[in-house]
Amino acid sequence: MYSGITQASMAKALFMSNAQYNRKENGQAKISLREARKMADLLDLNKKIIEKFWMADNTYALMKVDKDLFYDALKIVEMYYDNYETYIELPNKNCSYSTIDECLKQKKKK
Repeated sequence: MYSGITQASMAKALFMSNAQYNRKENGQAKISLREARKMADLLDLNKKIIEKFWMADNTYALMKVDKDLFYDALKIVEMYYDNYETYIELPNKNCSYSTIDECLKQKKKK
């Protein structure tokens, strides 16, 4: 989709150099949540979808560092932050990331 916004104008709107923006656009540098939201506004994209993908990307990056540590941290979140309306059931930590959906499906069958 062509938005008519140049890299230079996007960089200016995000208060960064063209080179900085180019690194972010090419995946060589991380995009902050604030930047993702601003980009969604400028490109007239659904901000909630952009936020979800931003969070998923950052969550996945954390999980790749140490899967066991990641799942232990999620258990802490589940244990101490249970005031939320939705309950997230964690998959078996022995499942690989590519099969988490399958793990959840198996868990629902039980």
